[in-house]
Amino acid sequence: MNQNTKLRYLLLLFIAIILTGISTANAEISSYACVNAELQEISPSSIGIDEEFTLGINLESCGTKTPEDITFEIISIPSDIKVTENLVTKVPKLTYSTSERYLVYHMRTTPDAKPGPHLIKMKLTYPNTPVETTKYYEIEVRVIGEDAEPRISSVKTNPEYIYEGDTVDLRLGIENFGEAIAKSVSIGLDHEFKGIKNSTIGTLGLNGSQTALFKFKASEAGEFEIPVIIEYEDDFGKQKNEYDIKITVLDKKGSLNLASVKVDPVLPYMDDTVELTMRVENSGDRTINSIRVYADHPFKGLKESFIGTLDPDEDGPAVITFIADEAGEYEIPVTITYIDDFGEEQIETKINVIVLESSGGAGTAAIVLLILAVIGGLIYNNYRTKKSKDEIIRQLMEGSDNSADNKEQ
Repeated sequence: MNQNTKLRYLLLLFIAIILTGISTANAEISSYACVNAELQEISPSSIGIDEEFTLGINLESCGTKTPEDITFEIISIPSDIKVTENLVTKVPKLTYSTSERYLVYHMRTTPDAKPGPHLIKMKLTYPNTPVETTKYYEIEVRVIGEDAEPRISSVKTNPEYIYEGDTVDLRLGIENFGEAIAKSVSIGLDHEFKGIKNSTIGTLGLNGSQTALFKFKASEAGEFEIPVIIEYEDDFGKQKNEYDIKITVLDKKGSLNLASVKVDPVLPYMDDTVELTMRVENSGDRTINSIRVYADHPFKGLKESFIGTLDPDEDGPAVITFIADEAGEYEIPVTITYIDDFGEEQIETKINVIVLESSGGAGTAAIVLLILAVIGGLIYNNYRTKKSKDEIIRQLMEGSDNSADNKEQ
């Protein structure tokens, strides 16, 4: 056999070996294992809070070789979803290349589950050639919730008719008209008065109601539209709603006023000791406490008197004593102060006091002349009246005498 013939045989043998290897490789590649996981159903489709549901997963062989040693597991689940079954499921063998295996997981949402999407993560593992195959899946479970709806159901004030200066107790009835529990309910009033603006009532169950209490000082008359902000939490998290209430404050009614003023002596002379008595009356419909009267006079002596508490329609005296050491006419500022729930309040007014010159002066003479003139006027008037009466009597007497003479004739 010559050299060329040997080379041809060797070339043919090499080609045959190569072709045989390719056929073997193709045979190995064409025979492989394949498994897929597929979500079949979530039942019920709408999952509520604190509610049971099932999750159906189908494992399906998708290769030409029967898969073995399959592991399917839930690797991540939200904390507000609980699973009854074991999170890891092992399948020894899918009996033939196109077989299926159906997995059912019983689950339940917790009572405090949050509405919205929840992701459940899963992993599928099975052996393959040349290495192990791992696949990851994510399934979205949507938890639905209900709305709470706390609203204002009633508005009451004490007093019912509010006047400027009144201290007002406001009671707002808050009722839950929604389909879920309202938690952490708080109410805020955006008013312009001094007083309490916030109230917390906690939790409102379905159709539940509570009362929010407020207190404020109606320092100005008029009609006021007051925003009411209700903040709460329901299945969808923190919520805030705004409503309006209307409050009417009437013009200021008299509550404290000076009922009378007495000066003793009535017309004091310079250097006299004067007793000034001011009676303060409570003409309102509420008790007023810690009442003080301050008279800002320019003399030596007391300037302040404490009355204390006055009930409705009650009055009390404020007595101030001073030495009128200078003559003249004085307009004395008087301040009445009292304390209510929001601090000290005050009312301002004025009184007039006249102090005469000393008794030896021209002032005394003028007073004497005035008194004499008055007395003289009274005497003159009495004289005129008496003279008139005498004239009438005289005329009547003369008439009577004339009548007697006529009868005799």
